[in-house]
Amino acid sequence: MKITDSAKQLLETIFTERNAENIRVYDAGSGCCGPQIGLSLDAPADTDLIQEVNGIKVAIDPKVSAALDGVSLDKEEAGNGAGFVLIGGSDCC
Repeated sequence: MKITDSAKQLLETIFTERNAENIRVYDAGSGCCGPQIGLSLDAPADTDLIQEVNGIKVAIDPKVSAALDGVSLDKEEAGNGAGFVLIGGSDCC
């Protein structure tokens, strides 16, 4: 998994606003191509893999770790602000 510089800047702003120190990437259910990936500010679970990606602490649920190969977290501008988008990974759906 990679985190772009623009996503890193947005995450750092969110961490300050919400008194958080990491993101957690987790299994949010199954879809036609495998696990659906969720993103939260939750504390790491006991079984999570902890990594530092572009200076950001990331807790990764082992159920989705393989699905993150080739995936980048990027900032996405929306009509009412900014959010995040995962780019890459499986494109079977």
